[in-house]
Amino acid sequence: MKKLFYVLLISIFCMGIVSCANTYTKIIKSKATNTVFDEISEASGSTLVDSTVEESSIKDSTITKSKILANSKIMNKSIIINSTIENSTISNSEIINQTITNQIITNSKIEGPTKEEEAAKEE
Repeated sequence: MKKLFYVLLISIFCMGIVSCANTYTKIIKSKATNTVFDEISEASGSTLVDSTVEESSIKDSTITKSKILANSKIMNKSIIINSTIENSTISNSEIINQTITNQIITNSKIEGPTKEEEAAKEE
């Protein structure tokens, strides 16, 4: 009985470690394509393409054609291009051609379509 208890205890501990390893990712000065950043993940100085960022922190990075969701933080000179942004905080970043919903945006540059592009859409 005592051995069974120890095996069970060690198994639960190992499963907990594996669980933590699966939910936390840290990427520095890298390129990630088709990646899911979920629950307290971090990226710094990186390029994210066709990725999903959820409840994560992104700094000094370029995010292209990605989804930024659920309380993510995009900070410090990041560039966001052609991405969907929902319920996130963006600061000190450049935002280009975005659909922005329910955002807190501070000290950032926001660029939309040019007047010519808007006129072409209306025609």
